[in-house]
Amino acid sequence: MCPGGQVVLTSTNPLELCVNGMSFSRRASKWANSALVVTVSSHDFEPFQSHGSLAGVEFQREYERRAAMMGGGNFVVPAQCVTDFISNKLSVTTLPPSSYRLGVRPSKLHELFPPYLTEALQQSIMMIDKEV
Repeated sequence: MCPGGQVVLTSTNPLELCVNGMSFSRRASKWANSALVVTVSSHDFEPFQSHGSLAGVEFQREYERRAAMMGGGNFVVPAQCVTDFISNKLSVTTLPPSSYRLGVRPSKLHELFPPYLTEALQQSIMMIDKEV
């Protein structure tokens, strides 16, 4: 969790998309951001074994390329309302304002990752909702 933070681009290749959260020292932004982490293992890298010890890096690059395509290019980020992500649907054509300055595009994020990763993220979100 990053209070007073914003989402920023970390990619340098326009064909790959990766973002991170950060905040300035005063944390004076109206935004906050956080992330969910899902465990992946070397089993997940099996389709990339031709890359040898860099199979995990190629696994990451594959999903960064997919995200860039979903965003439509120019470092636009694919995004989805959390209720739609949990329901595996896309019901909006516009999204609320975002701290990410290069733009967001409504996208079906449940189609970005393999089902087991999407399901883990969905379950995590629902668990957090129960805790709050």
